[in-house]
This record gives sequence, structure tokens and C-alpha cells, in this order.
Amino acid sequence: MIVNAKENPTGNLFDHEVPTIRQLVDSASNAYKAYATENVWVLNGPQQFALPRYGNKVTPFTSGEDYFADLCDAIATAQSTIYIADWMINWDAQMKPGGDGANVRLFDVLLASVKSNAELKIYVMPWAHAVPVQTYDKSTKTVFEAINKLAGRECVWVTLAGALADDDSGFFSHHQKFVVIDEKIAFVGGMDLCYGRFDDATFDLKADAKGRAGMNRYNGCAPHLGAVRPDQVVNPFKFDACMLKRVEAGALQVEYRGELPGLSSISSPGPSYMTLDSTIQPRMPWQDVNVRIEGPSAYDVARNFVMRWNSEGYHVESQSVHRNAGSTVPSRRVRGNKILLSFPPEPDQETGHCGVQVLRSAPERMRKTEYSYSTFADRANLRPPSGKQCEIALAMRNLIRQATSFIYIENQFFVSGFVSELAHTNLQASDIVTSQPLSAPAALIAGKGMAQWATRKLASHAFEAPKNFICEELGNRIGRTIMAGVKEHFHVIITLPVHPEGMLNDGTIMTQVHWTMQSLVFGSFSLLNRVRRFIKAKQLFDNKVEDWKKVLSDVNDLRYQDVDMDDCREYVTLLNLRNWEKLGDRYVTEQIYVHNKTMIVDDRYAIVGSANINDRSMLGSRDSELAVLIADTEAEQYDIDGSGQTKITRKFARTLRMALWNKIFGVTGNVRPADSLRQAVEQPADPKSWKAIQQVADANTALYEAAFPFIPRNNSYGAEDDPKYASIWPSFDSSNVNPEEAARRASRSMPFDSNFWNESQHMPKASSLAGVRGFVTSLPIFWTKGENNNMRYATSLVAESEPERMPTDVSMALSHKKSEEDSA
Repeated sequence: MIVNAKENPTGNLFDHEVPTIRQLVDSASNAYKAYATENVWVLNGPQQFALPRYGNKVTPFTSGEDYFADLCDAIATAQSTIYIADWMINWDAQMKPGGDGANVRLFDVLLASVKSNAELKIYVMPWAHAVPVQTYDKSTKTVFEAINKLAGRECVWVTLAGALADDDSGFFSHHQKFVVIDEKIAFVGGMDLCYGRFDDATFDLKADAKGRAGMNRYNGCAPHLGAVRPDQVVNPFKFDACMLKRVEAGALQVEYRGELPGLSSISSPGPSYMTLDSTIQPRMPWQDVNVRIEGPSAYDVARNFVMRWNSEGYHVESQSVHRNAGSTVPSRRVRGNKILLSFPPEPDQETGHCGVQVLRSAPERMRKTEYSYSTFADRANLRPPSGKQCEIALAMRNLIRQATSFIYIENQFFVSGFVSELAHTNLQASDIVTSQPLSAPAALIAGKGMAQWATRKLASHAFEAPKNFICEELGNRIGRTIMAGVKEHFHVIITLPVHPEGMLNDGTIMTQVHWTMQSLVFGSFSLLNRVRRFIKAKQLFDNKVEDWKKVLSDVNDLRYQDVDMDDCREYVTLLNLRNWEKLGDRYVTEQIYVHNKTMIVDDRYAIVGSANINDRSMLGSRDSELAVLIADTEAEQYDIDGSGQTKITRKFARTLRMALWNKIFGVTGNVRPADSLRQAVEQPADPKSWKAIQQVADANTALYEAAFPFIPRNNSYGAEDDPKYASIWPSFDSSNVNPEEAARRASRSMPFDSNFWNESQHMPKASSLAGVRGFVTSLPIFWTKGENNNMRYATSLVAESEPERMPTDVSMALSHKKSEEDSA
């Protein structure tokens, strides 16, 4: 039996889909076992970046500690070249546990490698950060280039990669994260070689554990109240021979809040010696994934580096070109000591069983620049670029449409089209913003921090609504199950951060929370409201209501609101991650920051990379991104849905998904393991499994909410008898007659306020936290309900990749500048 769009009661909603074979039966009406698979690769002809290549060995790493250990070993054995490109690269990022109080830093690993191999050449490319973000890229350049002096030869080159977005370039970033060793081994994923990423499966909150010091004691969600000794740190902005000796001896980067590019007239407070106070403050643990690729697809990752490297800062002259171990060919010259690279030779050796396609988000401007500055020999193998590459979004769309049992997503963001059925239409955010006043917390901080007016003035799409199609595609795939007319189990599980990295009194963070909750819950076509619309449509269709289709597409059709939000849990599970610790006599908690950008479908296919679910990453015209789509040819058969019937799975995807679940369920790190979920790990598509996950997450949530009144939640603390939806600052009491004063009081009982840390903030029930199992909690879907926390930053900016707070003196100066302009 073949089911096509015309036979589906959802009508033309799915006309754009290729008809799919639902069931093939023999003469006895028994279903044949299917061994063939759909084509999930992105095949866009000559404009795509890379074809899928088979014969790769792919190894996943689900913690920074494991990834860094393997990377250090690979760097130590490098023979000719090391390519490093990240959004953020810190020379003093911790790579191994410290011994005798000394961290093993990225600087140490690279210095040792060039000292042991006189032929080795290292090329490092961080993003050239823009206001207000501080990534210490200039420090990275200064310190890594100083390795040349210590090695006695020129062996390290650093160039800062500027954004090459198609519009609003100052807002966007070079966001790819990868390392290539000898053009044969590639590491790709979400982990930058920078602060905070060194973590393991225990998600330890102790800031000073494993020798963490300086900015490796990382928590972007709380003020740093401890201090380092000035003799422990260096300021590379004032680098000299003495500083180099201190770096070589083990010093760390000083936190720097000084002069920012383009704002040189603004006074700067200079270096800061602050760090977390490990006696009272928790670090923020990190959840992420990287993969090691050995085989043909490593060539494509290396080629991507060469193209990006060559596109930065050239002018045409005669010059030599670096090849692997130092051979040269004629070409052009660059500014300063920057070297022009050429493509590696085409791969010819297979090492494993994985098919891998290297995918990019790449603006047209970036692609044309890469092409323009390729060597003449390499350009002969390239097509003149036309248009952007948005291959990661297309790959995710392919997987979502072809999913049969379940989808698992871990992502740093979920900001997607939530307004109309066609999320990619050119709808403006101003079309959906009401005159509702700002929430009291938002009003209290309005005008502080980065100036909203500045982002809107500089943006060419200041009020553009989120429009990537991930939300729409997920909703439609769930809708197919709901409308199928036969019982079909299908489920989507999404694990997200509690809130974007940063403090909840930062306007950009509050605005990101606003758009996230609109995308997930409150928007008319949010993910959950799309599910509710399909549930209602099926009810209307079954009752032969003629206009049943209207509820699926009409923004003004509100009949779906009759559907209880809890009914969505049959199809969607939304999770956060959290841990707790006892420091002295106080209990503390912090979110486990989900920085991962991974999608796994049916234990068959996986996408791992740098791309977030937001317009910056998905549209292709903004942030540059790199990801890999992996389909293992090692097929296995497991009963993944508890039906007693086996389904085809693929080894890599299943191994990765099981590793992630065992980690967040506390099994891997043996931290209060959720033993009741061990069967869920084996059978992810069984309804009993996702219901068991929801049960554990709900129970954990209740324990955390009873212990900590300040964490994001559905209802305000103590409002059980008269429930009130929790504000963006959960300690805010919306019933107070003076909202501004209530917001001020609430701010003092939130972790972003320094006074918060003067005393214990846990409740008596904190002793019950021993009952927490694993690290999963339920995402509070009613948090901020009824509030307007849209601070009116340009929507193209608010989905910031890694937000940082603008120093107070900068925001004051910008506000003063605006006042002068208004006066003029």
C-alpha cells in the first residue's frame, strides 16, 4: 500500500513531500522486512559543499574531558599540519586535569608538539570578535605567535576570521568549530577549545575541582566573587619578554574588560582579577558533543579550513604557497606573515564503516570570497559560487521528514518560526508584537546593558520574525502521526538549556528567553500549539466538521485552545539539565549548559556540528557553520519500540544516542543514576520509555523547585494554593501593588545579584535533593506566561551564539551617545 499526499487527510499541507512507502505485503498479508533506506543526503548539485563519502571511522565524544584527551594525543602525533578553527579559542583553556595545581593548557600542548617535531606547522583561526562579545581572540593571536620565539622558528600562524555574512555582517560570526590533523583526521562538533568546556559525565559543580583556575572556573550566569593573585595571570594586551616567561611557566589569561574595538573613546576599567568563589559559588557544567573522523571526509573538513583561511585578508602579489610538509607552488601574497594554503590531495583510503557528508551554513559573500582567494590550481576544481549554502537546515529537514519512530535533539537554542504555517514567509516581528507593556523585571532594566536602539539602527532586518522551518517541520511530522488514522507511535524529545548563557538581568538574555518561549509554547504556531492544532484537527475531521483544515493554518482559528497542553506530552518531551551540590553548609544549584547541536533520528542517522536552531545558524546567510551527517553502514537490528519486532538501526547513531542518554540519566558518571530509565536507553521509541523519562524529569523538577525558589519554573514559589505563573525572575510577586519595587526586591534574591551570595538561598526541603535521579528536569512550559520580555533588540541579533555582557561603562557611553543624538 502506498500512501501519498492526496490520500492524507491533511490535504495540500504535505504536497511538497515525496510519496513514501508505508507498507509492502506478501500474498499472506505479512509485511516484508525492509532493508533499503531513504536517501537523507543533501544533494543540491554543483553548489553543495561536499558529497557524502563512505569508508570513514567516526568516534563520538560526549564530554569535553574525553574529547580534549583524544585531541591532545592526536596533536602529539601530528606529522605535518594542524588546523584549528573555532568561534572562540583560548590559549590557556584547560585540556587535562591539573597536577600540583598546574593546568595543562592548550598553549602547553601546542608548544610541546612543535618542539618535538621540527617540520610541524600550526594554523589557528578564531573568530575576530565584535562588540559586545569578548572572546580574547587578540590574546590568542599574541600568545600563540609567541610560540615561534620559543621554538626558534616560524611554525605557528594565527589569523582572525571576520564575519562574511550577506547582511548585517557586524552582528554575525564565524561559528565553525573543528580541528584537522595532517589533513587526515578531523574533529568536528560543538566544542570550542576555550573556557568551561573541560567537563566530564559527573557535571561537577565544584569550581576548583580538577585544578580549574582563572577563567576555567566558568559560570556565565553569576557574578564572579572570588579573586586570583595578580602573579598568577598575565595581560597579553601588554605582552613582552617577561610576560612570555610567565606564560611558559604556567600563568593564565587575566579577565579583561578593557577598550573594545570601535569604542576606543570609551574609558576602560582594565584587567579584572575576579573569578568564581569556589567556597560558595558553583561552576556551570557543560553538555556537548564532538566527533573524530578518520577517512575520506576528513579531506572535506581540511578543504573547508583552507578556503576559510585563504579568504582572510589577502591582496594580490606573487608569493609561495604552503603544502603539507613545506613544499611550495607559485601564487599570491598576503598581508603580514599570513600564509596561503592549498587543498590537500583527494583521499583514497577507507578506514571505517560510516558514510559522512560535511555540511555548511555559508553566506554567498563568504563563498565568493573563498573562491576569489583560492589558489589558481584549486580554483580549477571549484564551481563559481552562486547563492548561500544552508545545507545543515536542509539535512535536518530531510531527517525530520523521514523519521519513523523518534527524534532526539540536543541544542543550545530553539528559536524558530512560530507565527504562521509557512514560517519562512517574510513576516515581521512587529506584526505579532502587541501593545502589552514590558514585564516589571524587563521594565526595571530597560535601557541598561547593550542599547536596543543601537541594534535596531544597525540592522537591516531589525524586526524580522524568526523564520527558520525547524519548528514547522517538527510540528508537521508529528501531525502526520496524529492524522494517520491508525495508532502510530512517534515522539520528539528535545533537551535545551534552562536559559541562554548569561544573567537573567541582561536584556539580551531576557529577549532570547522571550523568543524561545514563543517558539516552543506561546506563539500561535509554536511547536506545542502546532501539536494542539493537529490534535484538534483530527477531532474535527473525525466528527466530520467541514472546515477542519482551517485550524491548521488560520492564525485566528483558536479552536485548538480547547486541547489541554498536557496532551502534547504524548508526542513531545521537553527537557532541561540541572545539578546540585553542597558547598559547606549551603546547597547550590546550576543549570547544566546544553551547548550541543545534535540531532539523532530512529537510531539510524545523526547530525553533529556547530549549528544552533535559530536563524543565525539555519538560514545560511549569517553565521558560518559546519556539521556532519553520519549514516553508518553497519546495520543492526533492535526492538527499539517494545513491540517485539526488530527494526533496522545503525551502529554510530545508536551508540551516540545511548551514550548521551546514559550520561544525562546519571548512569555514566554514576551520579544518583536513574536506574528506572535503563530500559528507556535500550528502547527509545517505546511509549513506556518517554513516559518514564517524563516521570523522572517531573520528580526531579519538583525536588529542585522545593529547594530553590529562584530557578525558572511554571508557578511562583509558594503559590501552590493560588497558582501564579512564574515571572522571568521567579522570585517576583506579580500581585504586589508596586511592581517596580517588587521587581527590585526580586532582583536581590536572584543569582545574578552579588548580594544573593552573601548567605544561603536554599529552602529547608533542600535536604530532599538526595532523591534527585540523574540530571534531567522538565522544561517549565508556563514560565513567563503572560509576560512581555521582548526588549526590542534586533531579532537578527538576539539569538546570539555565546552572549557576553557589555561592560557597564560601554553601555553608559552608548546611552549618552543616544541622548546626544536625540538632543540634536
